[in-house]
Amino acid sequence: MVFLLILAMIAATTLPDPFQPHREPIMYKGVFLGLATADSIFYLPHHPRNNEKIKAERQLSFAGGPAANAAIAFAAFGNRTTLITGLGVHPLAFVAKQDITDHQVHLIDCTDQPRRPPILAAIMVDLSTGERAVVYSNTDVRKLRPEAVSESILEDTDILMLDGYYLPQALQMAELARSLHIPVVLDGGSWKEGLDALLPLVDFAVCSSNFQPPGCTTAEEVFTCLQGHGINSIAITRDGNPILACARGTISEVPVMDVRVMDTLGAGDIFHGAFCHYILSSDFLLSLARAGEVASLACTSLGARAWIEQEKFA
Repeated sequence: MVFLLILAMIAATTLPDPFQPHREPIMYKGVFLGLATADSIFYLPHHPRNNEKIKAERQLSFAGGPAANAAIAFAAFGNRTTLITGLGVHPLAFVAKQDITDHQVHLIDCTDQPRRPPILAAIMVDLSTGERAVVYSNTDVRKLRPEAVSESILEDTDILMLDGYYLPQALQMAELARSLHIPVVLDGGSWKEGLDALLPLVDFAVCSSNFQPPGCTTAEEVFTCLQGHGINSIAITRDGNPILACARGTISEVPVMDVRVMDTLGAGDIFHGAFCHYILSSDFLLSLARAGEVASLACTSLGARAWIEQEKFA
């Protein structure tokens, strides 16, 4: 009887698994500003050939976009999460908005044309390889209303993530964050005109291999460019290959877990959301490694949410 009581006391004091979503108490507050889309995903036995009609094995609809997916990933760890974006009140935006709020993300919808359809994306995933093809509507003319930016939004915030979209508001929020000593993370998916003004306000740049500032064609050139803007912590993700990291001038590789890939959709965005969680309690390289594990495991199931629902990190 005493032995059973001791076991119960040990079980009651066991620390939670740091990779386990939902089971941690609220730890941090994060603000994410950027793109949210309404996505329809079609899972196909293979990518269609010219003029081919093909039946999807499965179809899903939910919110997409780098900032939206990263915000949902950050919230999955029990964090208070705010997403500033533009979706509007058009019926096509409903599924995306519901998905965001269902995952405990506070949505601030500041589109300047609320009755216009949201940015739509159609994604085709090849089930034989996990690779995807994406078709999306124009993002360049989308704007946010002025009230998207407010110092009150950043009250008690631990981290701000920007994906390069809605650049005027991103700049304003980054300037506010810098004045409040809030770290700023840039999701560098691809180079966007005007980003050079944002870079001096960034603390952590986590980029894809497609992120190439003007005049840069190699990872070393990207590192040099970003360091020239004052960024000391830079990473370049390379799908399933090791992450290249540059921490205060020292370049190293961070291994990526080898998994059986079913779907890569949203993996990079999930990586950014997980990185924002881990960097608040771990060093740069360890945060990259942990975020890489989250993103890798997300690739082992279909869709960008199953990794949360199936609690794969137990």
